[in-house]
Amino acid sequence: MQSTFSHVASQPPQSPPQAEDAVPIQEQATWMTFGASSTLPSADDVSTTGSRGSKTGKRPAARGTAFYPRKRANTACQVCRARKTKCDSAIPSCSYCVSVGATCIQSPVDLSSFDPASIKILGRLDDLERILKDLPAAVKENESSPRASASEQQSLSATSATPISATTYPDPEPLCAWSHANHGRAFRPAQQTSTSTATGPGDVGLRICNVLPQRVDHILSWPMFRTEMEGLDGEGVNAVANRGFKSWSGGTPSLLSLLESDAGQINRLLDNFFAYVHGSNPILDEPSTRRLVKETIGDGLDWSSSSCLTLIICALGCIATPFGPSGVMRPTAHTDSQVLFEASQKRIGSLLVKNDLTTAQCLFLSGVYMMYMFEPVYSWRFFLQALAICQTLPSIVEARRLGSTPATPPASHELGNRYTQEQAVYWSSWKSERELRVELSLPDFESRDLGITLYPPFFPTPPISNEDAFDKSEAEASRAREAWLFYLADISLRRLTSRMCSAMLDLERAAPSNTEFLMALLKMIPDYEFQARQWRDNLPEELSLAGSIETDNINQFVLRGKMLNFFEIIYWPFVVGSLSRLFASIPVPPDFHDIVTRGLDTQLMQIRINETGFMYRHHGCFFMIRSCTRSALVLLAASKVGAVVPMDWDLQVLKVARMQSYWEEEDVEARTWRCLIERELSAMSR
Repeated sequence: MQSTFSHVASQPPQSPPQAEDAVPIQEQATWMTFGASSTLPSADDVSTTGSRGSKTGKRPAARGTAFYPRKRANTACQVCRARKTKCDSAIPSCSYCVSVGATCIQSPVDLSSFDPASIKILGRLDDLERILKDLPAAVKENESSPRASASEQQSLSATSATPISATTYPDPEPLCAWSHANHGRAFRPAQQTSTSTATGPGDVGLRICNVLPQRVDHILSWPMFRTEMEGLDGEGVNAVANRGFKSWSGGTPSLLSLLESDAGQINRLLDNFFAYVHGSNPILDEPSTRRLVKETIGDGLDWSSSSCLTLIICALGCIATPFGPSGVMRPTAHTDSQVLFEASQKRIGSLLVKNDLTTAQCLFLSGVYMMYMFEPVYSWRFFLQALAICQTLPSIVEARRLGSTPATPPASHELGNRYTQEQAVYWSSWKSERELRVELSLPDFESRDLGITLYPPFFPTPPISNEDAFDKSEAEASRAREAWLFYLADISLRRLTSRMCSAMLDLERAAPSNTEFLMALLKMIPDYEFQARQWRDNLPEELSLAGSIETDNINQFVLRGKMLNFFEIIYWPFVVGSLSRLFASIPVPPDFHDIVTRGLDTQLMQIRINETGFMYRHHGCFFMIRSCTRSALVLLAASKVGAVVPMDWDLQVLKVARMQSYWEEEDVEARTWRCLIERELSAMSR
C-alpha cells in the first residue's frame, strides 16, 4: 500500500486544482515564471526579472512544478540513515537490511509535502481499504441476523385498501433462500436472498422471490422451516450420481437363457411394455417392434443395436405394472430387470458413434428405465444423448429448416412411420431432458429460461392411417390411437403452459413494482383459467377428465395432474406473497383473499388427485413425489403463519409423509422430507 501511495504522490495531475480565492492574472504570470518557489515573489523580485518576454540565464521551470514542489521520492530507512549510507527503500525491507538480517524500519510517509490532489486520492484509497477490511465482518453479521433492518432490506408487497407505513411493521424475510432474481434465467447460491421486482410505493411485507413454483429444497429454506431443518441430514439429487449404480450381474446367464428359450415370457414382457410404458411416449411402431424383438431373440442376442433395444424393452417390461393404488411387483421383477438392463448397457457403447433412429430410441428408453429406478442424474444423461442423436435425423433436420411448418411425411407407409418415430423420440427426449434439467439445477446447463418458456416449433406428426394395414391387431390399433391422443394432448398443454410462463415473466419484468405486477396478473387470471378449461373440454372421449378421479387410467391421471400444475403456476405469486406478509404479521390485501384461497385449494387438490398413484412406479414418479411434497410444505407453511387453510389439510399432508416413507429407500431425499413433515404435524397436534 505504501508503494502505491508513493507512486500516486510522484505523479502530478494534468491540471492544477482550483484555489478557493482566484489569483489575479498578473500574479498568475509571475507565479509561472518563478515556478521553483512555493510562495508568491516580492515586487523587487519581479523588477529584477524583467518583462514577460525577456530572456534569462536560467531555463524556465516546467508548468507543473510551479504548483507542486519536487521532493525526493524515497527516504532512507532508520538503519541506513544511522549508517549514513544510500538506501534503496525496498518494501518491506531494503537490500542492506535483508543482507545483514536487520529489522528494516521504514519512515511513515510525510503527507505535508504532498499536493492537495494527491492527499485527496490517498484519503479515498484509505477509505476503500477500510471498507474492504470491514466487509467480511459485515457479511458475517448480516448472515447471523434473523432479520435485516428496513434500510438494508426493502420489502415488496401488494397494496392493500389502506396504505401501510413502512415503519409500522418489520420487513419480513423472503420466502426463499435461493432467489430467482431473473426468474429461471440464473441460479444463485442458497445463502443469497434478493427480490426480483423493484419496490414501489406501498410495497410493504410482500416478497415475490419466484414468479414460478420453487423446488422443494428452496421451500425448505423459507424462514418458517429454517429451524426445523436443523438436525435433519439431507442428501441432494446430485449425490445419487456419486453412489453409483447397483450391479446385479450375478444372475445374468440364467435369465438370458430364459429369454432365448421361453416365448411366453417374451410375449408377457412385450405386452407389459406396450400397455404400461410405451403409451406415455409412443416412440416405437408396435407391430414392427414386436417382430424385431422376437426375431432378435430367435436368432440369438449379439452386439447389435437391435439386441440392445430388445434388452431395454424387456427390462422395462419386467417392472411395468397396471396402474392402481398398489405398486406390488413380482418378487424377482426388480432383479430381473436390472440384469436385462445391464446386458443392454454392455451393447449401448458401440451405438454412440451412430446417428440412427434405433440409437436414439435405445438411449431414450434407457433414460426412462433410470427414472423408474430413481436415478435422475443418469436418466438426464441418457435423455441428453438421445436428444443429441436426434439433431441429425432426417425429419428433424427438415423440420428445423422449415421452421414452424412440420416436415411433410413421405407418401409410403414405411417411411411415414419412420418420420413419425423420429419426431416422437425427438419430442420425448426434449421434454424429458428439460424437465430434469430444471429439477436438478446442473451448473453448466442452466439455460436462460430453464426450458420453461421454450419448446420446439413443430408438433410431432401422428402415424399415417392405413386402412389396409393387416399387421396391427384391434388392441394394438386402439393402444396406438390412445397413446398418440395422449401424446398430443400432453404437448399442447405443455405449450400452453410455456406461453403462460413466458407472459408472466415478461409481465413481471415490465412491472415497476410487485404491487402493479400482482394487480396486472390478477386481471389476466380469468383468461388463463378459461384457456385451461377449454383445453380440458376439447379432450377426446378416451382422455376425458369429466369423470371422477377414482376412474382415471394412467393417461387421465397424468393429464389431470399436469392441468393442476397449470393452475398452481397461476396462483403461485399470490400464495407466496401472502405467506411472507402473514409471516411478518401484516394482513393480506382484501383483493387477494379469493385468489390465495384458490391457490391453497389447488395445493390440497394436488395431493388428492395423485393419491391413486402414490405407490405406483412410473416414468413421472420422481416428479410426482416432489410436486406433492411441495404442496404439503406450502400447506404447512400456511398453517404456521395463520392463513386460512382448506379443511382436512393435515390428513392430506400425512398421506404425503406415508408416500415418502414408501419410496425413501430409493429416493434419497424423501426420508428428510418425511421427518420434517412428521415433526411439524406432531408439534401442531400438541
